[in-house]
Amino acid sequence: MSIRTSIEVSGAKQNNLKNISVEIPRDKLTVITGVSGSGKSSLAFDVIYGEGQRRFLDSISNFAKSRISQLKKANVDYVRGLSPVIAIEQKKSNNNPRSTVGTVTDINDYMRLLFSTAGVGTCPECGKPLKQLSAAQIAEHISTLPIGTVVELRAPIYKIFGEDYEYTFHLIREKGYRNLLIDGEPFSLAEKRELDENKDYKIELVIDRFTLRQDTYIQLTKSIEAAMVALDEDIMIKVEVIGAVDPSFYKDFGCLEHHYILCEMQPFHFSFNSPTSSCHTCLGVGMSYVVEPRFLIVAPEKSINKGALKSSVFSPAGRDSYRTVIMYSLSQKYDFSLDTPFKDLPKHIHDILFYGTKGEVVEMLQPPFSEKKNWITGRARPFKGFVYELESWYKNYIRKSSTTEAFEPSFIKDCMIEKVCPECHGARLKTQRLQVTVGGENIDKLSRMQLPELLNFLQKLNFEKDIEEVANTIISEISSRLKLLIDIGLHYINLGRRSDSISGGEMQRIKMSTQISSELMGMLYVMDEPSIGLHPRDSMRVIDTMKKLRDIGNTVIVVEHDIDTIRSADYIIEIGPGPGVHGGNIVASGTVEDIMREPQSITGQYLAGTAHIPVPKQRRNLDDNFLSIQGARENNLKNVDLDIPLGVFICVTGVSGSGKSSLINEILYKQLKVNKTGARIVSGEHDFVFGAELVNNVINIDQTPIGRNSKSNPATYIGVYDKIRQIFAMQPEAVERGYKEIDFSLTHANGTRCEHCGGDGILVTNLQFMADIETICPVCKGMRFSDEGLEIKYKGKTIADVLEMTVEEALEFFKDHRYLKHKLEIVNELGLGYMRLGQSSTTLSGGEAQRVKLAYELSKIKRGAHNLYILDEPTTGLHLSDIQKLIYSLGKLVDKGHTVLVIEHHLDVIKSADYIIDMGPEGGTGGGYVVAEGTPEQIAKIETSHTGRFLRAVL
Repeated sequence: MSIRTSIEVSGAKQNNLKNISVEIPRDKLTVITGVSGSGKSSLAFDVIYGEGQRRFLDSISNFAKSRISQLKKANVDYVRGLSPVIAIEQKKSNNNPRSTVGTVTDINDYMRLLFSTAGVGTCPECGKPLKQLSAAQIAEHISTLPIGTVVELRAPIYKIFGEDYEYTFHLIREKGYRNLLIDGEPFSLAEKRELDENKDYKIELVIDRFTLRQDTYIQLTKSIEAAMVALDEDIMIKVEVIGAVDPSFYKDFGCLEHHYILCEMQPFHFSFNSPTSSCHTCLGVGMSYVVEPRFLIVAPEKSINKGALKSSVFSPAGRDSYRTVIMYSLSQKYDFSLDTPFKDLPKHIHDILFYGTKGEVVEMLQPPFSEKKNWITGRARPFKGFVYELESWYKNYIRKSSTTEAFEPSFIKDCMIEKVCPECHGARLKTQRLQVTVGGENIDKLSRMQLPELLNFLQKLNFEKDIEEVANTIISEISSRLKLLIDIGLHYINLGRRSDSISGGEMQRIKMSTQISSELMGMLYVMDEPSIGLHPRDSMRVIDTMKKLRDIGNTVIVVEHDIDTIRSADYIIEIGPGPGVHGGNIVASGTVEDIMREPQSITGQYLAGTAHIPVPKQRRNLDDNFLSIQGARENNLKNVDLDIPLGVFICVTGVSGSGKSSLINEILYKQLKVNKTGARIVSGEHDFVFGAELVNNVINIDQTPIGRNSKSNPATYIGVYDKIRQIFAMQPEAVERGYKEIDFSLTHANGTRCEHCGGDGILVTNLQFMADIETICPVCKGMRFSDEGLEIKYKGKTIADVLEMTVEEALEFFKDHRYLKHKLEIVNELGLGYMRLGQSSTTLSGGEAQRVKLAYELSKIKRGAHNLYILDEPTTGLHLSDIQKLIYSLGKLVDKGHTVLVIEHHLDVIKSADYIIDMGPEGGTGGGYVVAEGTPEQIAKIETSHTGRFLRAVL
């Protein structure tokens, strides 16, 4: 029996594929390329990956099938030669704030194992290193004391951050303990005693007290184990011998001076997903919600009595309320009027209202306008501030929601923002866990190191003989995974970085490193543009990684537009020749030389150099207007000052992780958005942003979906569907029947849409052991409108026919309508002429969604306005021929008096810009500086600029 040497696809008709057949060589690196929308992803993901996955799922039991969503069969005659298949896509599927680089790569599991095995504790009072001991070892050592010795087991107690002592004591009572030592003095929780909240006490819990006898060992062991469970699996206890004891008793056992003992540790002790180990305030997320005072002010020009503050803080209508008594009493004590506009009140009064009286007692007075006495009247107490009160309510909600179904008042989230946790400062773990170190550093410090620094640190560690073999085995596993991440170009990230802050390209490269570490062979890997987000300096790292996967015996199929990746492929398949309905055919296949010889191949023309994106003959001149960012310190930015010229095409570039997105998206965009619209967002850390008055609006054209349901489509987003509905409502028969514009809407229940499918055109049947089946609606036959609605026609076409038109067809059909022609021409110029007007927004790629948004902005430009448009990697998913159209469209925005700022690595975009801001020089801690500024020609001359080095080759 011969071994199949290729993957054979026959009769593929998925989406826009035109019944194509193709053979893909096995154990090779194959690139599928072609213009945007030509059908590359349909072949690679829907047909090859989809069929591989579906056949695997068919082979599992019905029990397993009932727990996994099943897949539809691809529209293909047959696919032969498939292996077990893994798709490595750009999609950021994990938005869980608990997910980090460490958890995604499984390195966190090994790190926790390392700390539980080789971790060294420290005495909480003097910092002396403590070696961990099991409960049996502790009991055995205590048993060496003379019979009749009285021993107490104690545990250090830490006040819960942001809470009073009474709440901490309440938690101890719930665990069944009553006896404490406060600053060495006995204290029973049965007593009522108020402690000074502003003072730090040394608190110890008495866990057990016993007199040593012959049979004490078992009781002692159980007591230690029970204490660890009762104290939320704490890892530190204190063994106190009552009376005189030989000091040598504590040698090699615990702290000689303070008698603390480190108990045996387990990996879960270092997991921020474990309730017993995570920070009390943020519950292991590293971020917590805090009140932002400016969100409590709704009308600064009004007085407090007229509604300046949110009603959740103070409502003038509550004449007899608790808050009214407090507000009146504060106004009397600190001599301010409740009828003065809030913005005119002194800053120290604002601080008192928001942050409290700092312990100063306020006598609660009866307001003269109040009709009945409130319970608080006549008492004297400090006022803690509205910020404290709202945050306390939120914490109470969090606690309840972990045990019961709690109602979350919407006003709490309305006035809160997410910030680094004030207790753990982003470490996610309890203070006690962070006292355990390996090589002198705790697990949070290691998680914040950049990967090369962490690798270097781990490889220099030395361990004691009894744990050396185990610890070195763990470090070997961690090191191999770190090296793969570094080799693939992710040297600038750290293990503690949240997954939802990572780009799709970075996540794809993380998944690639995980696959290499598995060392599987005979697999089929399907990848989606792994070069996205990489500076030209680092692109060869990804290519080398794909070759490694191939060389260990796997087949690698990559959907890609990057010229370097295409040149490195063993085999190339180009689909086209155009997008959408104009694509779906095999234009060329073979080696790089074969593609270059094919006259129909657009990619071949760019490979051969016969087609290229030209360098602009002239750069736009800079004027005197600019935006200025001062003191930018967000993430890795090193106190950056930067002037950004207006009225030109600007490209912000630099190696991955150099600080581009932090500077532009987190600081510039968010601060301008706050200045212009009062948006409820908080910008990244910086001093000032000057020049906001020079722009009318700031618009971020990103790749998020333009709609989230099947009824949303490009026609509705760019604003042509309203006009189309108006045209159909004006037809004589529609007027005769009394139809209005809204009756032709897919979301209007009592109009002309088909009510059987709700205007979707399809019905979805849920099956337990198979994929959900989509069937065409039997009533409207997929037209989405009722028979009555389809009787209304314009130029012989129904409204359903119009929605099925491509942009190109609609442009010809509505050529006499100036408004529609203008809008559709812009969409067509951006290379989206193949897109159907009624195509569901959920089926658009990120690049397509971004271009639809760009078309919308281009079509609504007003004269005299000056907008700032920000685009982050707009070349994602674009072929070189489409990039040329994109650059042309962005140039039109600039020529109309606007500023366009793109964050980009693609050299053809960089060379087309009027002004470049190059960040770096490296990623992570090695970045955060502005390396160079100027025209492409000026940047190309700067030796320290990585971008300049690559620009020299293309200018």
